Amino acid sequence: MTVPTPDPQRFHLTVSSSGRPVMHGWWSREATARDKFRDWIGAYGGMPAAHLLLAERTGDDERPVESWPVDAPPGHRAEAGRSGSGESGSPTGPPPRDRRPPTGGRTGPRRTA
Repeated sequence: MTVPTPDPQRFHLTVSSSGRPVMHGWWSREATARDKFRDWIGAYGGMPAAHLLLAERTGDDERPVESWPVDAPPGHRAEAGRSGSGESGSPTGPPPRDRRPPTGGRTGPRRTA
């Protein structure tokens, strides 16, 4: 029996700043999309009037799954705990730190002249 290939564009994450789209990404797995959602809060949440929206594509429509900040405009918020996976509908506490190494690939201390 063959397993159907997951839709690589099932979960859509968008970042906007001051009402303008800045970037977006697509993932096939909800767990991966939620991880990216939390990572992007840490990486892009400091932009002016930042708003993140994670949505699930269902046919030709998108259904909101999670949004940040919690006080996002009506119509852009998902119900808390909607996924049924035991996760809350919104992150709590401070946004996660961006754990990626600085650009340029160096991970160790830098020498100063």
